[in-house]
Amino acid sequence: MRMRCLLAPLASLALFAAPASTEMALTSPDGFALKGTLTLPTAKGKVPVVILAHQFRADRTGWAPLAERLAARGIGTLALDLRGHGASTQKGGAEVIVSSDFMASAKAVGFDQIPADLAQAAAWLRKQPGVDGRRIGLAGSSVGAFSVLLAAPEVKPVAVLSLSPAGTGAFGEGAREKLKAAVLRGKASTLVLASTGDKDAFENAQVVKDLPGVALNLKDGEEHGFAYLKEQADLMAVFFGEYLTYHHTGQVYAAASAKPAVTPDNVINDKTLAERKAADAPK
Repeated sequence: MRMRCLLAPLASLALFAAPASTEMALTSPDGFALKGTLTLPTAKGKVPVVILAHQFRADRTGWAPLAERLAARGIGTLALDLRGHGASTQKGGAEVIVSSDFMASAKAVGFDQIPADLAQAAAWLRKQPGVDGRRIGLAGSSVGAFSVLLAAPEVKPVAVLSLSPAGTGAFGEGAREKLKAAVLRGKASTLVLASTGDKDAFENAQVVKDLPGVALNLKDGEEHGFAYLKEQADLMAVFFGEYLTYHHTGQVYAAASAKPAVTPDNVINDKTLAERKAADAPK
């Protein structure tokens, strides 16, 4: 798949009626009652959907800025409350909820099971009417960002967005080796955002940055997770619009086996986004 030309012509964006929402309720193999919201834009035919995995001590509502932009592009979302968060705090009839201590919460709640939860949610999603199961994306923030990368081989998404992949200690010994292996096996077009001063996320970004299909957007400072939504939600929507709706332009994806290794031209940042907007502007 291509990592270039990530800006679909703005003039080609369709207008969609107000999206419709459906509540998701699943029970994980270890007994967590998982909740989420599937939101689909009104459109002819089946639509692509991005599964959203939030960060520690947040919930599904944190994705609202991106979800709105995706809906405007005809892309649905399945926003989850991760185990121990939001409405997903019941396990076998008892309440199990995260605390302010990340590692204690990871052990009590089982953060290492989040990738499996995402795969279970994806299986449910592909059975829903109006969903194009061939065009699924994953987006995660912080511990959710680490999780979506690990989940990719099972979910088989077309594209993955990883905002500050962190929480390495929650995923056990050899977590970074598992991360690298999962990205290689997942074969998805992957965009990773990280800050140089955000130690865990930065180090994880370095682990995957040179893998085929991965583009890295690196910033100075300590910006983390949902903080990126304030200024870069448009870029994220552009990324998913390219990979989940690109076929609407009449062009064809390259075969996955032909996916090139990342070069400096593959890096997506504010400068390249501005250049592509200028190139697509009416002459």
